Amino acid sequence: MADLTNRGRFRVAVKNRDDLTRHFSFNRLDDVGSYMACLRAQRLKPRVEQLDESWLVRIRDKGHKPLSATFKTRKEAEGFIARTTEERSRGLFVDYTASLKVSLAELMVRYLLEEAPKHKSHQVLSYSLEGWLADSGPVGLELLEKYREERRRRGLAARVSKFQMRRSSGELAWIHKPLSEITTVDVENFINERIDAVAPATVDREIDRLKALFKIAISVWDYPLAKNPMDAVRRPKYFNERDRRIADDEERRLLEAFAALDFERAVEARLSELADAALADHVFTSVSARKKVLAKVRTELLPLAQETAEAVPYLQVFYLFQVMTAARRGETLGLPWKHVDFVAKTAYLPKTKNGRPRKLALREDLVQLVRELPRDTERVFDLGIDYLVGAWSKGCEIAKITDLHIHDARHEALSRLAETGKFTLPELQVFSGHRDLRMLMRYAHLCSGRVAKKIDECFKNEKKISHPSGAQVFEQGRRGVCIQLSGG
Repeated sequence: MADLTNRGRFRVAVKNRDDLTRHFSFNRLDDVGSYMACLRAQRLKPRVEQLDESWLVRIRDKGHKPLSATFKTRKEAEGFIARTTEERSRGLFVDYTASLKVSLAELMVRYLLEEAPKHKSHQVLSYSLEGWLADSGPVGLELLEKYREERRRRGLAARVSKFQMRRSSGELAWIHKPLSEITTVDVENFINERIDAVAPATVDREIDRLKALFKIAISVWDYPLAKNPMDAVRRPKYFNERDRRIADDEERRLLEAFAALDFERAVEARLSELADAALADHVFTSVSARKKVLAKVRTELLPLAQETAEAVPYLQVFYLFQVMTAARRGETLGLPWKHVDFVAKTAYLPKTKNGRPRKLALREDLVQLVRELPRDTERVFDLGIDYLVGAWSKGCEIAKITDLHIHDARHEALSRLAETGKFTLPELQVFSGHRDLRMLMRYAHLCSGRVAKKIDECFKNEKKISHPSGAQVFEQGRRGVCIQLSGG
């Protein structure tokens, strides 16, 4: 049994008098009657009609869960009734009404609370989704604030918008549509707008986030869709593979620059220590007064700080660690001392990008370097990510090196290993921690020396060209002499 109720607004109008047109909610019939009576009292002839803009469907069938859903037109509502009745009669019915009652934006908030914290890169993921909510308009901002309030209620930190590093998105009103009404066109319009603002690789990652959100909504949270709009979304085409190698001279200059920065960091720490000691007994009337005296004291103490500072070559050892292990930046920065085994010459990584733990093999010369680092912190490298990124950029600037990323050191490490000709691609995979062997095909040509040696080894007892040199073969070939094979 199906009930169909028009919940569209009532419109009261008078011919040629648009200024008198009024709209009333479907449940305000008394107000409609009062307004019409008022107009008739003025000897006007008002007309009333209920708009075809909102229809409530209720379906109650024995043996089935009651359904209710709202549609924009009577045609859509009647189509839903007919489709549901037909599917139920054939035992094929899927309840899509839940997807009509929730927006993608609302599901984003749930995803932020329940799923995002499970991701290794949850901070990046959360920043992106929060940005989409903020860019989607007033409703999105309201949802974002509710999400942050919920985090605070749970005793968790909530992001405070101080400054924005991301590029805003303009095509996001669609995330407030009911989940079942979102189309592939909606998503692709968003992609086309983003492709003009950010790198294709960034857009590709954003598509992955949307796919993951729809997958969880459909398969875990039971919001079925007749068609997943993400299935037909086309990814941007791009080539994001870098082949930046580090030349020997570049490496020398970079290490020299890092040595200078390591010393500069040590001088700053020593200078702060000396200045604090010098001002320990001073009493200042204001912050500005202290700053003024502090600046003078620091200038006076700088020579002493430079003379007594003891630098720890963190930046230099970090660079060498990268080009000797092919570790990812985050893996190296997060490495604790307790996971370094100097006897086995390994460093254990319990969490990696691909989700699998692995061990880094450490060369003897690298072991000696790491062993000399101070152990007054939990982590091997006492470097913050912001400091490291800034120091890398500054080091490249000092060394007059352009277009060199921290991740390029990982590529350099794998290239150097492959160039020895002593490692197969599966062995390189163990070394690098790549989950997919196809990611290492770019290094296949560097392993060709190993292949050539293996070919010689395999055919050492087979037939060979009998002439001692290729030149002699060609010389005789010019005279029509056949190439001779011997052995085998």
